[in-house]
Amino acid sequence: MTRLVNILKPNNKIGYIVIVLACILIIFPSILFFQIPNYQNIQNKEKYLKSSGIWATLDLTNPVGINNTRFTHDDLITVQGRLFNRIPPGGEGKPGYTIAIEVDDVVDSSYNDVTDINGYFQIDYIVDPFLDIYSSHKIEATVIDSTPDTVEYRTHYIIYVNTTSYFDFNTPRTAKLIGEFFDFDNDDYLRYYSGSGIPFSTINYYWYDGPVVVDSGFVSTDGSGLIQPVFIPDIGITILELLLTYASPPDVGYSDHLYTNTNLFSNISCIWDLPSTIRASSNLRISGKVVSRTNPSLAITNRIIEIYYNGTFINSLSTDSNGDFSIVHALPQWTGQASISIRLLNNPGKNIVTRQFITVQQATVTPGLGPQAPPFLMFFSIFLPIIGVVIGGLAFYGYRYYKKQDKLSKVVNLPLEDKIINLKILKESGRLEESLSYLFNAIYMDLIGAKFGRVRKGNETIRDFAIISVTNLKLSPASIYPFIQKVEEIIYAKPFQITDKEFYGTINLFSPIYFELTGYNFELNF
Repeated sequence: MTRLVNILKPNNKIGYIVIVLACILIIFPSILFFQIPNYQNIQNKEKYLKSSGIWATLDLTNPVGINNTRFTHDDLITVQGRLFNRIPPGGEGKPGYTIAIEVDDVVDSSYNDVTDINGYFQIDYIVDPFLDIYSSHKIEATVIDSTPDTVEYRTHYIIYVNTTSYFDFNTPRTAKLIGEFFDFDNDDYLRYYSGSGIPFSTINYYWYDGPVVVDSGFVSTDGSGLIQPVFIPDIGITILELLLTYASPPDVGYSDHLYTNTNLFSNISCIWDLPSTIRASSNLRISGKVVSRTNPSLAITNRIIEIYYNGTFINSLSTDSNGDFSIVHALPQWTGQASISIRLLNNPGKNIVTRQFITVQQATVTPGLGPQAPPFLMFFSIFLPIIGVVIGGLAFYGYRYYKKQDKLSKVVNLPLEDKIINLKILKESGRLEESLSYLFNAIYMDLIGAKFGRVRKGNETIRDFAIISVTNLKLSPASIYPFIQKVEEIIYAKPFQITDKEFYGTINLFSPIYFELTGYNFELNF
């Protein structure tokens, strides 16, 4: 102890040197011990990893620009990764194994690559156009070859998907009257990039007169993506273009379509096909082709027209798919100038008429006999009094019986109390448009079904059934068209805008139809 004290004296330099050397000899082995890699520990870890059943690890290595990123359908994504032993770190790769893409836990082996000598792979994946745009999707890579043991998958990517849209359109085939609805001929759709329809979506529309927007608004698609009719502005201009636009960011990209040839018309003319000589007391075939007055190449197809002779109504009929029509009319014995008129039935209620003046000549004359007698005139002039006496007694009773049976055959008895109650509930709950739609679809169509056995087909519009009611079922056009036009206007042109006054006005329009079908007035006690 005395020696140690002497060594540690401040003026003893040798003592200090001895102490420093002793400390180095004591501490350095410990430093060496901590610096030498613990291969045994690593070997134990690798031995543990192998004993747990994990043969290799697969990691994705290029998350930047992919993970948590939004892609568009059909975009290409390059997925890179490595199959390897992760213990020890940077362990050997696993070459020669086929790796495939897995999307939302479903393997798509069409996108694959084989690992190289170091276990690396690269797969170019094209985003499936049918991936849901409203949810996220998990992208993984998986070994699809057989392996000695389990593969550890530690990474995956999350991506989001959007798509583009487009208008599946056809060139308008039928003429459209301004003030009515542009119905796209019921075959234009808004679709996703995949081709499926975009349901219940809002489309913006713009009517252009040259560079000027004269009207705009929005219209919707139905459950299949079918574009619903667009109102045509009634400004006296028929050369209008229609632009449709759609976007729903960030899920659906922008698209548009411009209809340059909208086939609009405001008035009509007729290319007549009449005999060169027209004689009194003969059957005149009135025929021709209805066209636009300003554009004779535009045929007015599949439209109801009324035919008049000298201002007297003859009949109503529909033009065909070429705009043609034909009807036979028995002319009276009067000669001279006469007029034939065509009136177009239309929703705006305009008086759209075209006329043709003709000259009616005398009936055919046989020399020496004067005007040629109509067939059987001699027979009737002699025997008509005799026939009148024979059948006169039966005529009165037959007439009364016929009128009774005819009246019964024209009406239908159908219990409608429950439907009237439903109509009242809809009206009093403020759902006026829905109540009038119910009036047409539930009450009117039930009466038609009970009377004629006719039901409305899925592809028949309200306007189509108005034409059918007049031309096929022989209901009065003066009753049918005002009612149908009003219902169509409320459903398409004035949704959520009608008043009680318009409601009861529509009921009044329905009343004569109800009387024609049932023999009773349609009265509401609310």
